[in-house]
Amino acid sequence: MSEHKNIYRTIKDPLGNNLLHLAGRMEPPDKLNRISGAALQIQRELQWFKEVEGFLCSLNIMQKNSSGETPQMVFTREHKKLVIEGEKWMKTTAKSYTITAALITTIVFAAAIIVPGGNNQDNGFPVFTNDHAFTIFAVLDVVSLFTSVTSLLIFLSILMTRFAEKDFLFKLPTK
Repeated sequence: MSEHKNIYRTIKDPLGNNLLHLAGRMEPPDKLNRISGAALQIQRELQWFKEVEGFLCSLNIMQKNSSGETPQMVFTREHKKLVIEGEKWMKTTAKSYTITAALITTIVFAAAIIVPGGNNQDNGFPVFTNDHAFTIFAVLDVVSLFTSVTSLLIFLSILMTRFAEKDFLFKLPTK
């Protein structure tokens, strides 16, 4: 593209669409369905749009076509349904994982409270205090409690997210 790079940056179709207007259109279903999950599909569409946006001059980013739409407006219009589907997909997935994380947190918390072998009646310390396996159990139980509570909070934060179009690019997939 080295020789034709400047031509591609400025070329328009008969309707006044530049390259970014065309990148803002929805991909055909056969190509889009290769990626499972609407949230990941909208992420890919956003990645492609941002890649083309970085290729063009800054004037072309705000340029309107013959319908009076900027490339961002075309992208938003074309992907409105996919964003709604992505939100539903993320919420359904997060709800399922939230229930699982809550159950795991409950079990791990119960294991942390109930000491294996019981307590010594004389001093109140656990019977297996000097056993290395008990120490390993206690440390791993604390680690699993921390990670399960963290995952529970992450899934709850996904449920509370606003699900804006731009959030599907970085914010939601990293969670």
